[in-house]
Amino acid sequence: MLRPTFFTAGFVFAMIAHSSVAAEPTLSQLDYSGSPQAVEALDRELYAAGTDPVKLAAVEQRLLAGLRVSDTTYAARQVLCQRLGWVLGLAPEKLTTAGLKPLPAMLADERDSDLARLALEPAPGAVIDTLFLAALNQTTARTRIALIDSIARRQIVAAVPALAKLLGDNDPSTSAAAARALGLITDHSAAVVLQAVPEPSPAAVAAAKLALAPRLAAGSALAVLADLRARAADPVHRIAALRLLLQLDPSIATTLDVLDGNDAAAKHVVLESIYSSRAPQIIPSLAAKLSSWDEFTQSAVIAAMARRGDAAGTSAVLKASAHEDAKVRTTAIEALGFLPGTIETMTALTHIAAGTAAAESKTAKASLARLNGPALNAAILTGAERGETALRVVLIEQIALRGLSEGLPLLVKLRTDPDSAIRAAAVTALGELAPPADNKIVLDWAIVATDTNEQARALRALVSITLRNPDVASRGATLYAALETAAAELALRLLPALGRIGGAPSAVSAGKLALSADFKLAEAATSALVRWTDDTAIPALVSVAERTTLPTVRASAVTGVIAAFERNRAPWSADATALVARLLAVSAAAESRLALIALLKRAADAPALALVENVQSDIEVGAAAAESAAVIRANQAGPAKLRASTMADLKNLMDGNTGNRWTVPAEGDEWVEIDFRLSRPLRRITLDQTGRGAEFPESYEVYVTDDVASPGKVVASGVGQTNKTVIDLPAGARGRYVIIKNVASRKETPWSICEIFVD
Repeated sequence: MLRPTFFTAGFVFAMIAHSSVAAEPTLSQLDYSGSPQAVEALDRELYAAGTDPVKLAAVEQRLLAGLRVSDTTYAARQVLCQRLGWVLGLAPEKLTTAGLKPLPAMLADERDSDLARLALEPAPGAVIDTLFLAALNQTTARTRIALIDSIARRQIVAAVPALAKLLGDNDPSTSAAAARALGLITDHSAAVVLQAVPEPSPAAVAAAKLALAPRLAAGSALAVLADLRARAADPVHRIAALRLLLQLDPSIATTLDVLDGNDAAAKHVVLESIYSSRAPQIIPSLAAKLSSWDEFTQSAVIAAMARRGDAAGTSAVLKASAHEDAKVRTTAIEALGFLPGTIETMTALTHIAAGTAAAESKTAKASLARLNGPALNAAILTGAERGETALRVVLIEQIALRGLSEGLPLLVKLRTDPDSAIRAAAVTALGELAPPADNKIVLDWAIVATDTNEQARALRALVSITLRNPDVASRGATLYAALETAAAELALRLLPALGRIGGAPSAVSAGKLALSADFKLAEAATSALVRWTDDTAIPALVSVAERTTLPTVRASAVTGVIAAFERNRAPWSADATALVARLLAVSAAAESRLALIALLKRAADAPALALVENVQSDIEVGAAAAESAAVIRANQAGPAKLRASTMADLKNLMDGNTGNRWTVPAEGDEWVEIDFRLSRPLRRITLDQTGRGAEFPESYEVYVTDDVASPGKVVASGVGQTNKTVIDLPAGARGRYVIIKNVASRKETPWSICEIFVD
């Protein structure tokens, strides 16, 4: 059922029946628990009355009569007063003091005053106002303060004289309440009372003046606020007055006055206001005074002028960009990028950017890139083509920073400029701006460049343009074709681009260079493949190892493959086994063959098992081959089974994905158990928590066993390591199960494992 809007949520009123269950509910004995039937019956009657004056009058009399009963409970009186507040407000013109009994007496009563306010405060009219004024003179302390609050909400103008007297009351709470009320009453008489109180005034009076000021006529408001700003006792009120003054005063006088002074707090307020100020000619006025202020004020005003983006401030800010104070200079240089751009501004910023002060040069370049205005782009292109070298270099950089694609023909043309610094800047900009279709232009530039700086920049530009080509398979074709026929010296210069472009096609191209008859080129290309950032270089390195005639190149290639498999612990495949088999066929060094055989411990395919079984009779690697064969057989039994003290996310431990993890609180009794299904040799366990660097085991113990019920002695122990905890097991370690325990607590971080690698 709908409730009157004045019914407070959470109040539930119950009725205690007088004599029997069948007795008619009454309101007089309500309390704050139990059934709400009596209240609901009253509300139904109120809604049924609607706006019918006769029915409402009857309800009003019933409610007032209920208040006159001496034994009516407090809860019941609250209900009656709440409903009266609604009813009385519907016909205020018919109210009389006599007809409202007992509310006048209740209003002045300490116990019942709040109840009477519930009934009377919502009802408009002079009759009700008179009751509040009468009660005000009969009460003290908390009751009087509550009445003052009601008087303020009702805007009782007739209460102003009484409130004026209470401003000087000995009770601070009463005088503060009177001040607040006067500040809220909108009549001129209240304003006169407050304005008559000289500053410095009590805090409540100052706050009331602040509340009053926006409602006063402009001249009076400014006078009140100026007085508060100058003489208020509390700096909070002085600052608040200043804020309002800046909002209401259309002149620039206050702003300039504060900026001329030494009040830091006031300056901050003024500086904040500059952006939204309505004062006419504010920017020209600030610009005219700018150089007269201290460095802090100048910097802050320049920043505020930049936010306004008003061209009237440009000249002053340009002048400040040469200020003797570094902070002012830097702020001005940065601000110029936010002001409307002119050729003069562009020229000034270009000279600063070309200067020797690194920080200011960087700021000037950023401002140039933001600068907006007519004819600027054309001026930049013209300046980039001719003039002083240092200035041209800056403007050539701007062609790229501003994304001026119309400057591409000029950048290409500058390849023949006699100044190497210009050529280097131009090819760098070309690398930032040119489309993939211009790849051949930049490649040719890199080929013919003679200056080492220009060569390096051309190569970087070539890589940048190539990587912007979305066609990964063919984007490096032009470079690969050039390398096929390039002389060794040129190939050496272009070789670094292959590693930066990356991917299998680049690795194939590097692999061809590694087979060059030129020893220096072959070694450099092999080294590039060894440093490759992903596993796409492995097939190329295997091919190099098979085909090269240079023993050192072959050795480097084999070592590179082994290192690449270590870096990239992807799940093993039959293709990986085939690559290792090819390397074993061409590797003579025992150390390399042992490392390759060890790699096969990751395999589970039949060719891998056959490969190690075939070399078990080899005296140099036979023992290692037998060990790898045992591991491969265990792998063939199926993926390792996992158990842990916390089973959630357990699959993440050995899923080949280091992007997810298993994690538990490091409390000192966590464990992980790996079941390999068959007993196998074990040399090393790596707990990879890369990306969760500090979440290693605080202190670990490792058991290797064939019987989890009786795991035996600890075979390895230690403390965890950042990113990867590598645990080397003693020689001869063998078992079906590995149990890893964290045996020390740590509150700061949990124990996490992204992946477990077993060797």
